[in-house]
Amino acid sequence: FHERAYVPADELLLARMDAQIMVQVVVNLVNNAVVHTGRGSHILVRVAREGAFAAVSVADDGPGIRDADKEHVFDQFYTVAGATADGRRGIGLGLSLCKSVVEAHGGTLRLEDAEPHGAVFTFTLPLEEVTNYG
Repeated sequence: FHERAYVPADELLLARMDAQIMVQVVVNLVNNAVVHTGRGSHILVRVAREGAFAAVSVADDGPGIRDADKEHVFDQFYTVAGATADGRRGIGLGLSLCKSVVEAHGGTLRLEDAEPHGAVFTFTLPLEEVTNYG
């Protein structure tokens, strides 16, 4: 992890989106990282180009997500490690909504393992060219 908690893209990346909703997606991903990592863990938000997409990643160096939970983590009301769905410990509803919002914007939301441990949630949004109408 870098010393900074945020790593901007090397270039200006523009995407058409509902900015308030996308801020909520980032807040939800960061909040999940805070809740599901231990004290002293690091969380890094990174923005980069992935082909024709802007990619926003939220990575942590916490314990990660068990392989058995990975395939269900975007399901509504799914909870990890057998926790009850009480709205506080479940992560499925928030991630399910995040995925729906991102997909409605033409992007994707994925989960990968961080190295050497932890989780990385990355969402993409299609880049848009800016034309000068002046």
